[in-house]
Amino acid sequence: MIILRFIHLFAFIFWYGTLLYFTFIQAPLLFTNLPREVFGEVQSKLFPAYYLISYICGAFLVVTYHLLHPLRNYVTQDCVKITALCLMLLFSLGQGLWIGPKVAKLRLERQVAEQAKDQPKTESLRLEFGKAHGISSFFNLIVIVSGTVYLFYYFREMSP
Repeated sequence: MIILRFIHLFAFIFWYGTLLYFTFIQAPLLFTNLPREVFGEVQSKLFPAYYLISYICGAFLVVTYHLLHPLRNYVTQDCVKITALCLMLLFSLGQGLWIGPKVAKLRLERQVAEQAKDQPKTESLRLEFGKAHGISSFFNLIVIVSGTVYLFYYFREMSP
């Protein structure tokens, strides 16, 4: 049981820490210090690892939570915590498998249109990219908020 708790807590800490680092440190730092095209290229290399961390840690978290808290014994805080973990995993999957690839594709298409000096297409792709990036950012926000809710309830159990 102690190993299961360790795996569970390690997976959460690793995922949540990676999430916060990418969102609030790495991305803003690179965005403000690199040309847009280079920033996009660097992000396109980092995101597959970022999403893989989310998938692996998320799966470990959901499985270990169920092993540590059998369904028949769930109380309200268990429902909140497992819901938060499932939302984290679900929206990370949505980012990595659906909206992330779409954002990457639009970024490349926009670069081609910019190089071809096709202003109407560039503008159209810029708007489409902005919309897709907004959805991706919203998904990321849901993952962060869900992780924070999980963490709050995790420590709430530890309070006397």
